[in-house]
Amino acid sequence: MRTIAILPARMSSGRFPGKPLQTIEGMSMIGHCFKRTSMSKNVDRVVVATPDKEVEDDIKRMGGDVIVTPEFDMCNDRIAWAYNEIRKTDGDYDLVINVQGDQPLVYPEMIDAILEERARGPAYCSYTLVEPVTTLDDFYDLNRVKVLFREKDNTLIYMSRAPIPSPKKKGVLPERAFKHVAIIAFEPDFLEEFLRFSMTYNEEVEGIDYNRVVEMGRDMKVLVTEIVSDTVDTPEDLERVRKTMKSDALWLQGKYRPRA
Repeated sequence: MRTIAILPARMSSGRFPGKPLQTIEGMSMIGHCFKRTSMSKNVDRVVVATPDKEVEDDIKRMGGDVIVTPEFDMCNDRIAWAYNEIRKTDGDYDLVINVQGDQPLVYPEMIDAILEERARGPAYCSYTLVEPVTTLDDFYDLNRVKVLFREKDNTLIYMSRAPIPSPKKKGVLPERAFKHVAIIAFEPDFLEEFLRFSMTYNEEVEGIDYNRVVEMGRDMKVLVTEIVSDTVDTPEDLERVRKTMKSDALWLQGKYRPRA
């Protein structure tokens, strides 16, 4: 199975402008994400997709693969445009993975888990990861996307920024509370179908385009990971991740740290 991971990154983030090039232990955030994704044992190619010259230069300095895209509001539009350009010279892939570039603590095992699930079959049109919510702060944080999925087959029911499932008693963390990990795999044909489908009300009001999959009547496979990672949405998140990186195993072991 041929697999490509595409990392969307842009400097004009509404919540945190300039986010991709914020430094963590001397390396850009998008650099951490690129290097760690590249450690996946099952991904054939890793590419950063960006409209910004500064991000392009940063990735090229570390020997990375980058494609410059037009401006897009939605990351999956950027992913699809980049993939269609890449396939012109590199041929078709069996799976396209969107690893959003604000995950400097992504672990290659998280990506491998999706690919191993895909290899086992049966094939789904798309796959994503979730991790358990462990604090009430995360549960009520509107920057954290919560996920409901069917217990019988782990397929997506709904994503929301609201605390779901909402407990009868306020201040109680449900036993089955999960938040989205922004790693999403698409069958290439479905990615095109997904982008042709009109934006839905629930998608627009939540600001979560993966709700579109449900309204299309299709199944997104949800995989629970026990690996603790983190996402940077705000400057406060960045400070927390900077502290975490100081004790991160991959970083401390020098698995991808640049030579002095």
